[in-house]
Amino acid sequence: MSPEAPEMRGWILAGLACLIFCVPVSVYVIGSTLGAGVQFPLFRYQDTYMGANVITIFRDLQYVLEGTITGRSALMPIFWTAGLVSGISGLVSVALPSRILNFSSFRRGGICIMGSGILYLVALIAQYGPSFSSSGGFAIPVGVPVLVVAGWLVWSGILFPDAGETDENEPEVSQDNSS
Repeated sequence: MSPEAPEMRGWILAGLACLIFCVPVSVYVIGSTLGAGVQFPLFRYQDTYMGANVITIFRDLQYVLEGTITGRSALMPIFWTAGLVSGISGLVSVALPSRILNFSSFRRGGICIMGSGILYLVALIAQYGPSFSSSGGFAIPVGVPVLVVAGWLVWSGILFPDAGETDENEPEVSQDNSS
């Protein structure tokens, strides 16, 4: 394997990881069809009887801090932000070669990407309940399986099986079959 192969692998995986910010994580309906929207990791687009809006994650957090959003609805932006931070951590861990950062690892990056999908799912459960349906509306977590599968592909090394990467904390197991 050439010395450029691990670095090229990192850039390919980083490009794929960037796509997780383009995946719509959920599609939702507000109330009894008062409005509908699509939620991405960084923002949501919703169309209601009052018009169409783009609401960023920062605006949602501002609503929580100001007390505009309270109760169960206030938990959603908090879990969503945690999912976003986990996804960004996974992206950084995958994008930067290990010679730049000591904690850089594709396995850790995959775990962070899977964690972001799970945190987005917890955010939807906090808002709509375990059935993703309540009096406030319903949501369909369309992008969560995509994030979990993408994180697993990065973690497992299926995309680049010849890389031979190991974590520093995991000792290599030798298989000596001489008897």
